[in-house]
Amino acid sequence: MQRAITAGLRKLIAAPDLAIDLGTANTRLYALGHGLIADEPSLIRIQPETGEVEAVGAHAAWLANVDPYSSSVSPLHAGVVADIEAASSLLKPFLKRAQRFGLFKPRVLACAPTGACEEERAALVEAAQRAGASEVFIAPEPMAAAIGAGLDISSHYAQMLVDIGDGVTDIAVIRSGNLILTSAVRTACSDLRNAVSEMVSYRHGVLLFPQEAERLMHLIGANFDYSQEELVVASGTDWLTGEPLQLCVSSYELNEAIEPVLDTIVEAIHSVVRKLPEETSCEVIENGICLTGGGAMLQGLPERLAAATSLEVRVAEDPMMAVINGARQMLDVGIATDVWQN
Repeated sequence: MQRAITAGLRKLIAAPDLAIDLGTANTRLYALGHGLIADEPSLIRIQPETGEVEAVGAHAAWLANVDPYSSSVSPLHAGVVADIEAASSLLKPFLKRAQRFGLFKPRVLACAPTGACEEERAALVEAAQRAGASEVFIAPEPMAAAIGAGLDISSHYAQMLVDIGDGVTDIAVIRSGNLILTSAVRTACSDLRNAVSEMVSYRHGVLLFPQEAERLMHLIGANFDYSQEELVVASGTDWLTGEPLQLCVSSYELNEAIEPVLDTIVEAIHSVVRKLPEETSCEVIENGICLTGGGAMLQGLPERLAAATSLEVRVAEDPMMAVINGARQMLDVGIATDVWQN
């Protein structure tokens, strides 16, 4: 009886339970009964003089665009929390958006890559608790992505999902609601952007403006056509003088820069396919690969993966939102089954 009263009281006056996708590039929060309450860059801006947090999320990203040399940083690296204090500073104002009367702190379901070690999962829990969470339940990111992509994870036939985020590529084979094989490599979209930026800086002495590396990465894609060379105009600042300028970059140069990174991602996926037992392999062959995450939007990647694995590769309907959409559904089930007591 007491437990029922407490549950009813929580429902009436507590902050709602939350699902969090704390990604290297973007942070998304879903509040039960309120919908998506945050979808912003995973950035905080530190005031140089005081060391205090000046802005978070979209505001910090805007300030970084206005001043490329500002101290806007991400609290995450390769898909996991690298700075607990900074991560809690990022999450705190987002959690406050869901707060009503504040008599109870919200319970949180947060997603983490399958390759996250115990210390990295603990850092995520601590960051969320410092930000105002009462309890934190960690869910495997590819499981959330699979649910958000619409896969029937309860199926007795194995299904393969590849979530290519900004900091990590998470690969999972799922059967009967269980992850039967996983592999996470900390090579993903940020490495593609960095490869472009470093090449332009090294060869041309130019620091690309924010978002330029992203634009060039998508322009070249994952299936480069060697039949003709193109010159692409890019904008940045002179490495020595700081003067803004434009330069022409060869499509060959761009492909040369990102090819090793793409090879690492493709080989990681191919390696998992090779490790599958014969029976499981047959099931995956039948179901193919489902792609989620920002990397799924890279032109030519599905075709390249299909050629490398001899499997059908399809992109989820809303690949960027697959993890948070799946976490939202897991949140409903979690509350219904009292998973928070575990």
